[in-house]
Amino acid sequence: MRINNFTKLLILIPIFSVYAQKGLTIDLNIKTVPIEDGSINQTGIGIHFFLNIGTKNIFTNTFKYKNTAVTTEIENYLIKNYATNYSGTRFNSFEDTFEFSHQLTEKTKLTLAIEPTANYESNFNISDITLLGGIELYQTLNKNTSIDVGIKRMTIFGKPEILPTFSLNHHFNKDTYLKLGFPNSELSYSNSIRNKLSINNDFSGSSYNLNSSIITEDLNTITKVGFSQMETTLQFERNMDTSWYISFKGGYASKKEFKFSNETRTNEIDQSLKNGGVFSISIKYKL
Repeated sequence: MRINNFTKLLILIPIFSVYAQKGLTIDLNIKTVPIEDGSINQTGIGIHFFLNIGTKNIFTNTFKYKNTAVTTEIENYLIKNYATNYSGTRFNSFEDTFEFSHQLTEKTKLTLAIEPTANYESNFNISDITLLGGIELYQTLNKNTSIDVGIKRMTIFGKPEILPTFSLNHHFNKDTYLKLGFPNSELSYSNSIRNKLSINNDFSGSSYNLNSSIITEDLNTITKVGFSQMETTLQFERNMDTSWYISFKGGYASKKEFKFSNETRTNEIDQSLKNGGVFSISIKYKL
């Protein structure tokens, strides 16, 4: 019952808010990442909307659900010659990001973000909730260039940790845009309002609690697993009409890693994975 109530609450928060908003985007994403003897397949859906509060404030809410399937048993990466009667491990992730932006001056904007998440294998517990988020400052340097600096609690390296964020943003012209920074960089070109081509470099990761602990061969107790990687991809987005968008992304993933740890993260086992390709397709509906 507690699981059902929590899931309903996460879903109803953005749905109730949608009725008060005019800006709404629904995003369906499918992604696959090959690994040794299998793959990591992700299916996700996101709902994003915003509310303008006066002329200087913007409130946004983004709700995401992601299902991640590892096509081999996760124990195989810790225990040699591990065998089970079935194959595969699935994880669930709920994210609800609340973001508030305030225009301090004509050229300076401050953004605060709070992101409660619930990441677990299949049985939800209150301990699966993690609070992420942070603060960022946006400064316009001239009509074409701006910089962002901030600090956030993220899981891009497979576990929650506080990291700096930064980017240099520059519009070469109305068609070409560059964002150079961490954890995301982008060089995009749009030859019309319907097409966009971009090269992206993104650090991404997630962390999950296991249903039951894994006892390794050297008697370590593992209760958490994280996955992280760096993606360098080419993306093409096409505006099918005024509301529907479709995008394809393909490229190369490196620095792939499973990060196993105990409950307090005082003992960690990093399992490096073979670098390889990554592919995803996304369909968006905008109001």
